[in-house]
Amino acid sequence: MKNVLFCQLFVMLITSTLTGVACAVEKPSLEKGKLLFNSLSLAGAVTGKSCASCHPNGAGLQKAWMNPNLAVQVNTCIAGPLGGSKLDVNSVDMQSLILYIRSLKQ
Repeated sequence: MKNVLFCQLFVMLITSTLTGVACAVEKPSLEKGKLLFNSLSLAGAVTGKSCASCHPNGAGLQKAWMNPNLAVQVNTCIAGPLGGSKLDVNSVDMQSLILYIRSLKQ
């Protein structure tokens, strides 16, 4: 009987742990996008630059929200001037950056 109770408790513990992990999945956010936009280490950047180095306060990006290939453009900047590695276009980081950049529209 003790073995059965132990097994039931163990299963409950594992189930609650897995459920907790599933609930902690990160979602894209404007706040995260702004942090990444200003990060000197975005995607492993090695040049000491951030998106904000070339676009302080989003300068020049007011119409970027209309670009249907915005993720490609972001990756071009990351791999070029920032010296980082391109982000997966569906990643939380990329989607957060896009949210932030689109928030700059006029």
